[in-house]
Amino acid sequence: MKNNRISLEIKYYLYILLTNLRFTRIINVLFIVQFLGLSLVQFTLFQSIFLFSQFISEVPSGLLGDILSKKKVVFIGLILLAFSPILTISSLFVYKNVIYYCLILAFIFEGMGNAFLSGADDALFFEALRNEGKEEKYGKVRGRLQLISSLTLGVATFLGGGLYSVNKLLPYVLQSITIISSGFIIFSIFEIRKVNKDSVNYSENKILKDILAIFYKMTKSPKILFMFLFTTIIVSVINVIFALLPNYFSAIGFSATTNGSLFMFYSIFGGVVATQAYRISRVPVSKLILIISLILMISIFCQVVPSTVAFTISLLFLYIIIDILDPIIMEMLHLWVEDKARTTIISGLSFSISLVTMVMNPIVGFGVQILEMKRAVLYISIFIFCMILFSYILIERARSGRKDEKK
Repeated sequence: MKNNRISLEIKYYLYILLTNLRFTRIINVLFIVQFLGLSLVQFTLFQSIFLFSQFISEVPSGLLGDILSKKKVVFIGLILLAFSPILTISSLFVYKNVIYYCLILAFIFEGMGNAFLSGADDALFFEALRNEGKEEKYGKVRGRLQLISSLTLGVATFLGGGLYSVNKLLPYVLQSITIISSGFIIFSIFEIRKVNKDSVNYSENKILKDILAIFYKMTKSPKILFMFLFTTIIVSVINVIFALLPNYFSAIGFSATTNGSLFMFYSIFGGVVATQAYRISRVPVSKLILIISLILMISIFCQVVPSTVAFTISLLFLYIIIDILDPIIMEMLHLWVEDKARTTIISGLSFSISLVTMVMNPIVGFGVQILEMKRAVLYISIFIFCMILFSYILIERARSGRKDEKK
């Protein structure tokens, strides 16, 4: 039994490794703008299409995972992700007026593929681990996954540039191969499909209502609701900030190599932090808020110091907040939600993050344009700090009100 448990964990780690070997992560813009000759504005349009397709696919993919099969949904996602790089490089072999449509379809496939994986693969592996009696260790496993993901993305970013210099098509082909390879791991995972006799005669509307009722149930659990909303807003804002930072570092004189090395360090350090996040996964929300508030205070202090080095360090403290939250919120959701709605609730989190990110992108971008980057990040950090305290007060008042009603 012990060997089986270790084997399942290794499969999970290997799956994360293979699906995070995104060799095209930094070269997409080079291939599309410099090699294909399209404009930077057109590339940003493709990015918007990618984000929107992922956004609208999140909840439907979660529902399919809970109604049909998590394995089938993951397979669909992997197929879409494997086809996306192939469609991108196929733009070299089609008529010029068709290139644009090939790239649009490629970015749509990538967005949908990410949505089909998010939630379904996590739920599949969690239930497999639970069947082996390891559900309580999921937070620790999730932290390790964050580290593996960070290291893999860093290595893939480095290798992708080298592969691109050898052959423009090589990173895309290898990425498709690694994605397809991860499908063999999913195929080997045993999925238990629990079907009640009564549920066989359920109408589709009844099934959807039962699954979506989980979101209403969340409103009755202050801790889960708070962590869901808290994670959504924090992750969205920080993601937007870090999407704009490479341009800032380039503007102040950082080379592309230094820029990439810095973000690789952020990823690796964040991954190491994530491996220990499970240790605080069971602390009261008040203590978790205190920990994150202290991290934010340190970040704000470093931002006030008039030094590029201090500002760079402050960003590290901002970055690790996501790595602290991810294992905690994922373990909380997995242990709280029922199997029939597990994929839906996790996809709902990704859906919420995508939605808020889409809203925050122009707002933060406008703020950075009007102010300068350091000042904008400082104001955003202070806003997050105040939002944390205010949100927690509201949740605590709601909880106290429910206790008084029971009395």
